[in-house]
Amino acid sequence: MKITNKTLTIAALAASLSLLAACSKTEEPAAPVASSTAPAPSASSTPTPAPVPPVAQDSTTPAPVQQPTLEEKLQDSAQQAKDKMSEAGQAIKDGAGELADKAGQAANSARESVVSGAAKADAAIQGAVGNKE
Repeated sequence: MKITNKTLTIAALAASLSLLAACSKTEEPAAPVASSTAPAPSASSTPTPAPVPPVAQDSTTPAPVQQPTLEEKLQDSAQQAKDKMSEAGQAIKDGAGELADKAGQAANSARESVVSGAAKADAAIQGAVGNKE
């Protein structure tokens, strides 16, 4: 079996995601293991910590900036793509208009060349036949 770079990349990605998932399952870090030589403190000898009052928001601090949601990001990307497509469509329209003008000029030039060539050919034929008008 041949192992390619793509296969190795996918395996590394799967391992990274597994490690990330395993790490994120525990919400609180594990308490450090107490050494076996020190006796564990009893529940009655441990002082109760004082309650922490809630932090009041200071009116001078700005409110946290809310991150855009995935839906908002997608809508923004769609709007940007729509704008770019509109700009591209306008550029194509302008280019097509210029191309149509140039094609019309080329067709007009070709028609004039045919008329001129036909007149020269007619004059040459008339000169060869002897009718000079």
